[in-house]
Amino acid sequence: MIRKYVYPDYLAVLTVKRMTEQFYRLIGKHIAKKLICTKVWTAAFNTYPAIVADSIEISIIGMLCYEIECYNYRVALIKDQLIKKSANFPEFKLISSIPGVGQLNTALLIEFAGNIERFKTYKQLNTYLGIDLNR
Repeated sequence: MIRKYVYPDYLAVLTVKRMTEQFYRLIGKHIAKKLICTKVWTAAFNTYPAIVADSIEISIIGMLCYEIECYNYRVALIKDQLIKKSANFPEFKLISSIPGVGQLNTALLIEFAGNIERFKTYKQLNTYLGIDLNR
């Protein structure tokens, strides 16, 4: 959304309703989109930019936003691969069922620790990982 509307004047052609529809398509339905869009749209009309819309800074911001999107995509892809790989371990389902742990944390634990059965006690696992499992 920032990449698309990197300069306040780019929002001048939109209504809040149209901006909300575009925002909904980009990020999904689990966000209070109308409230966010109303605040962004209002802020855009109350700003006085220090640079013009066709300045090099605006182009750079757009390119940096694109890079962030690419990195976020790669991170999500790696997370998915890690979870799929770790899901083959028998302890994956058990550990991920603990409230607050989740699949990603389970995958990270399994991949970092390796075969958990090699630790005779939780204290050995705790020492190896450097965390306190009692907390």
